[in-house]
Amino acid sequence: MKKIITLIVFLSSVILMAGCGGRTEDITLPDLTGMTRVEAVNVLIGLRLRVTTEDILDNDRPEGSFSHYGEGLQTGDTVPASTQVIVYFVIHDPIDGIRLPDLTGMDEDDILDILLELDLFIALASKPDNDLPIGVFAGYQDHEVGDVVPFGTHLTVYLAIEEGFIISKYIHGEGWNRAIELYNASDDTIDLSQYQIDLYLNGAATPSRTIPLTGTLAPEQVFLIAHSDSEATLRNKADLTSSDLVHDGNDVIAISYQGTRIVDIIGNIGWSFFYLNNETFVRKPHIVQGSVSYNQLDWDIYAFDNHTMFGSHPVEWPTTFTYNPDHLALDYFTVNIGMILVLYGFANDGDTSTFFVDHLPDFDFVGPDRVRFVGIDTPEMHPWPPEPWAQEATDFVRGLLENATEIYLQRDPASGLQETYGRYLALIWVDGVLLNVEVVRMGFSPNNYSDPDQTLVFNGVSLDRWFYWAEQEAKANNRGIWS
Repeated sequence: MKKIITLIVFLSSVILMAGCGGRTEDITLPDLTGMTRVEAVNVLIGLRLRVTTEDILDNDRPEGSFSHYGEGLQTGDTVPASTQVIVYFVIHDPIDGIRLPDLTGMDEDDILDILLELDLFIALASKPDNDLPIGVFAGYQDHEVGDVVPFGTHLTVYLAIEEGFIISKYIHGEGWNRAIELYNASDDTIDLSQYQIDLYLNGAATPSRTIPLTGTLAPEQVFLIAHSDSEATLRNKADLTSSDLVHDGNDVIAISYQGTRIVDIIGNIGWSFFYLNNETFVRKPHIVQGSVSYNQLDWDIYAFDNHTMFGSHPVEWPTTFTYNPDHLALDYFTVNIGMILVLYGFANDGDTSTFFVDHLPDFDFVGPDRVRFVGIDTPEMHPWPPEPWAQEATDFVRGLLENATEIYLQRDPASGLQETYGRYLALIWVDGVLLNVEVVRMGFSPNNYSDPDQTLVFNGVSLDRWFYWAEQEAKANNRGIWS
């Protein structure tokens, strides 16, 4: 509610007289918009009116501006000369800081003209909103119009861009197999000529290369950009080829609107180490809005040089996997990814067990030859008492192995055949399910697996990533050691 404070302007020695012969002249109240208090009073006095001014608190309008006439009068009404007229002018409630103005309908230039006059540090960012024209004010980050912020605040102002324009896939593969795929998740056709692809190479803070876009992108359709020298199976799917698509794993790729504002991004600007190399990144199906910051958890990550899914979106992530039957013919003891059929003996704890081998009369995985599970390290059962979650991990492993109908050990190419204590190392397949990964998924061990060469790939995903996502699932659900 606006608070009214009365201020009476005393006009000394001013006598307003009626016209000749006592006739009263009607005065039309003028429009005082844009006038200061002094200017408005002078105009009204010149019309032979008596004037009282009053203040009205309204921080949404310019301070000192004309507000309205009092006592029900309006601009254009007629009153007799010498009438006492009340006129209201805007004042602001004193604040310690800056009240954020309403910039509705304004474009970038208009917004900066206003905000740069204030004691604020301004950054512009994009916000998807198909209800607003592209490029107009779409709100403040973490603030609302009318909020009071301290002097010197770092303020982000959103400008509207089209909803649902995202990077849906990214590949850094063999040779020049480099590509990105764009997807329109909105209900409206996108004018691609308003956008470009910016590459920030080797930790650069500003774009190193730019790829202009042309044409339009219909709803639920993709636009694939591939390197000009990528292999034919990838290049033939492309809507655009470019020799400027030279990312190599430590670079950033962004969609930008007219080269001024980032709409979506993969990678972190300023980072120069390799973290996007030798894998294929596919946006998770529920991600339908662009983001100005990269979040790895928004992406499903497939094995090196896998681009079979390019050309359509969304893509459903495989939730299960099993061993490759071709590996059954390979010998566990002599071939890196070889397998051997065994029978369960006894689980010492959650990551070590004995096994028997029926078809090898002179050898079993027992005693010093027992098996240490690759990629996991469960809490210790000994010395007594057991560490927290050790008993639960042991019971979980024993339960699966005791009830298994088929158990295979597989030699892990990254870990080798045996560890320094002589124990054999293995991946444990229990009825087609990889026990090592399940232990991590249940929260009984952190993920200790690493194979940067991605030698083992199941369902298009490296074993490295299956372990990684199992740990992420355990953490997200507060399981076991993560509770």
